[in-house]
Amino acid sequence: MKLNYLVLIELLVFCGLTHVKADVSHLPNKNNSTALPVTDVCLGCICEAASGCDRSLRCSGDVCGLFRITWPYWSDAGKPTQDNETPDSPTARLVAQGYSQKYGEDYDEVFAPVTRSSSFRLLLAVSGRRKYYVKQFDIKTAFLNGELKEEIYLRQPPGYELNNQVLRLKKSLYGLKQAARVWNQTIHQVLIEDDFIQSQADMCFYIKNLSNRYCYLIIHVDDILIAGSDLEIISQTQATLSKHFKVKDLGTVKFFLGIAINQDEEGNFFINQENYIKKIVSEASLSDAKPLKIPLDVGYYKLEDEVLLEDNKEYRKLIGMLLYVSTNSRPDISSSVSILSQKVVSPSRTDLNEVKRIIRYLNSTRSLSLRLSSQDPNEVIKFYSDANWAEDRRDRKSNSGHIGFVFGGAVSWACRKQVSVSLSSTEAEYIALTEATQEILWLKNLCEDFKIDIKFPIEVKADNQSAIKMVDSHKFSNATKHIATRYHFIKEVKEKGVIQIKYVPAEDNIADMLTKALGAVKLKQLREAAGIINLE
Repeated sequence: MKLNYLVLIELLVFCGLTHVKADVSHLPNKNNSTALPVTDVCLGCICEAASGCDRSLRCSGDVCGLFRITWPYWSDAGKPTQDNETPDSPTARLVAQGYSQKYGEDYDEVFAPVTRSSSFRLLLAVSGRRKYYVKQFDIKTAFLNGELKEEIYLRQPPGYELNNQVLRLKKSLYGLKQAARVWNQTIHQVLIEDDFIQSQADMCFYIKNLSNRYCYLIIHVDDILIAGSDLEIISQTQATLSKHFKVKDLGTVKFFLGIAINQDEEGNFFINQENYIKKIVSEASLSDAKPLKIPLDVGYYKLEDEVLLEDNKEYRKLIGMLLYVSTNSRPDISSSVSILSQKVVSPSRTDLNEVKRIIRYLNSTRSLSLRLSSQDPNEVIKFYSDANWAEDRRDRKSNSGHIGFVFGGAVSWACRKQVSVSLSSTEAEYIALTEATQEILWLKNLCEDFKIDIKFPIEVKADNQSAIKMVDSHKFSNATKHIATRYHFIKEVKEKGVIQIKYVPAEDNIADMLTKALGAVKLKQLREAAGIINLE
């Protein structure tokens, strides 16, 4: 027995069949255009998608070549659970083939923001210090909620044609180029109407103040974190969202974007990605590999290997996975991943071995967590900055690194290669300080959204006294006259009293691990100073 899919959608919606778990292995997809045999299993697997699509689709008459028509297909999309290990019940999803859309006709802007990882960590740091409640919510079928301004039609999937009719999209649909943007604009409007204020520092961070009762909200596509001074204000926000969307309450936050979140008895938050690291280890087939104490050979730049990999797909994939760990919870591998990510175009066998070294190091330290807050009243904002001068023999460009703490938690860090060659270690450190200052100004704005009482000037610690003197001095010198004007921006910020550069011995500069490979003893020391610790 076969049934036209339009009739099937109408039947399922009419009967109110939703939230049925079933096998989706027989669904037709973009690579399989056969008709769907109607069985109890098949009925169950598409009913939830059908009920959601009912808000986005309507039947239309014949289209006589006046409009571009897009092919859709069914996709089985099981969303991972909070622990990021096992997927939720399989879900059938109707997806448009957005690659057939034409710019200027079917869509214009496609950009949709997501929250910055620093904002997520700062939210937890502030919540830990202030004893806020933090809850997590998920918006079901989020992309089906936004109104489309374009006129877009879909063909009926192969095997379900009916009288040459097509589908007219009333609302957005998965696969459309503008789907993410339309959804973001939709939820933004709902929040603004509920008296939330959008942060100027992060487009996905919102603040609400009700007589000094604060509610903070961050969005990452359809995942939402809400922190509040009391449960009532969180419940009010949930009720507002539920009026417009299907909201799933996931309770007190435990996992967010695959990141595990724990809280101790004092209220301090800790994050780790142990499950994701296990996935990387499995992907690289290194489960039984010998553990290592450092992520990158300290003599990496001296290693020579002219034999390039014939296929760099594995290298690219592993680097991408490692970047997700290094940017979210493990600054101790940031420099190693940054250095090796510069070779993704033409990696050598040595480079791949070093990538696997990082994975072996992560596997041996996967239980470590990053502390995001402390109860020390003296801890507000502080930064560390450092640079590694001209170690890369290929281009002699230096590496910059900085790490910032709020309430004792590492909420911001970066490691990147400088865009020009520095003629001295002082110049490299000076440029690194300027880059750190840029991040400080952004973080200062975000902290002001949280109503944090910032004590100015903000301390920035560096281990190069000549670079510190350059910031303090307006003396013109032949040794520094060539430095680009943009890097002297730090002098202006310092004169305004926003920052103050202080000396720190090299052995105590936490940013040192963000610029180069270190030995096991020093790496462990700086790692722990950054708050990467074992909770057991």
